[in-house]
Amino acid sequence: MAEPLSPEEVAILIRARQIQKDKGLVEDIDISGICKAAGISRKTGYQWAEKHLNATGREQQELEERLARLQSDYAKLKQDFDQVSFENRGRKLAWEIHGVEELLAAKKNTSTKKKKKKR
Repeated sequence: MAEPLSPEEVAILIRARQIQKDKGLVEDIDISGICKAAGISRKTGYQWAEKHLNATGREQQELEERLARLQSDYAKLKQDFDQVSFENRGRKLAWEIHGVEELLAAKKNTSTKKKKKKR
């Protein structure tokens, strides 16, 4: 018994059936018939298939590598955010403990502008 089809293979086969139906090709068409409908030789057909399937594989690999980079960047940014957030909570708590806001408010209220006397 043949091994089961992968999800990618199932998707390719379903897409191929849809293309066959859209182009009006017979459902049980073989490789020779497909190449004849395209106006190319079987050799060229296999070359195209190999080229495009390899390109799809490379694109998939590039996307997976990009996803891995983005996930590592996300983890680093999350770690940095957590560190900065922790530091900010510490600063806020220190301001509350030492009453910095009250000191600043008191200093702001005591600084009144002196009016110049008119002569």
